[in-house]
Amino acid sequence: MKLTRSAALLVGVLTLAPLVYIVYFTTYLIPKLMSATAAGGIAPDEFNRTFQAVFRIHLVAILLVFLLVAFYIVYLFRTDRVQGEKKALWAVVLFLGNLLAMPVHFQRTEAY
Repeated sequence: MKLTRSAALLVGVLTLAPLVYIVYFTTYLIPKLMSATAAGGIAPDEFNRTFQAVFRIHLVAILLVFLLVAFYIVYLFRTDRVQGEKKALWAVVLFLGNLLAMPVHFQRTEAY
């Protein structure tokens, strides 16, 4: 199984999206939410809106990671770019270390 160039680009962007979100969350959203406890912090209404938005984005990110793990494991067993004896090891690595392992696996199997 070989992905087309456009499909590989889409998978690559979707693979990097959760990592980008983690950086955004830790550098911007956590400090913003933590400032609500400080004197003169954000208003309760703004905090509730921000919290609801973060919660929804988290759910989307978690769903995306689950779908990507499923895609990568199915793709792993359908492609001939990974040797047969290494497929089980890659499946375990993708399942347990998904956010870090998916970009590595993608780069190794989709290099042009």
